[in-house]
Amino acid sequence: MQLFFTGLVGIFVGFCMKQLINWLSIDDYRLKHNEFFIELVCLFIWLWAISNLPIQEAVVFSCIASVLTAIAFVDFYTMQVPLIFILIGVLTLIIANLLKIIYTTSALWGIFVGAVIPLIIMSTLWFFTKRQGMGFGDIQMGIILGAWLGPMRMAITLFSASVLSLLVWIGVSLVQGFDKDRAMPMAPFLSVAGTGVYIGSFYYPELFHLLIF
Repeated sequence: MQLFFTGLVGIFVGFCMKQLINWLSIDDYRLKHNEFFIELVCLFIWLWAISNLPIQEAVVFSCIASVLTAIAFVDFYTMQVPLIFILIGVLTLIIANLLKIIYTTSALWGIFVGAVIPLIIMSTLWFFTKRQGMGFGDIQMGIILGAWLGPMRMAITLFSASVLSLLVWIGVSLVQGFDKDRAMPMAPFLSVAGTGVYIGSFYYPELFHLLIF
């Protein structure tokens, strides 16, 4: 019964994410009403969380992962990160901090790793090359992911997302031809890597401790 109710919640959250995306209609990007991929992703997110995590932690994970899913969809097609999803993520993390699910020190160090360091690198790169390697939407995502994951898992997320984006860039280049100016949306890779690192740290905590130390 609990899983059935959780599944309904997951589908409803995915539906709400779709409605928000369509309401924003960034660059006229809209999800079709008869396409239910985002609802299915949110369904699996909520079912996995409620089956494996304490209830409060499960809700926080599900909300953040659902928001990351919506951001990934929009950024993949429009190269933009909607501010409203960032704000939903921030609100979720504030509540999680008040409930002591996420601790302030870990969140601040995570933000430093996920947002401050990339911003410094991005600014330095722009100063010397006048090229912007990451967008400010990606930096905002770094705030959400960093506060959620903490510094060590955030560092692994950044590395994993960079490797994934590089592999996809190479694959696209092999098919469509090499173009050094080809831009890749970073949010989908950050979303996949962040969620994957969180789940990976649940199943293989010893491995992550080895990576940390």
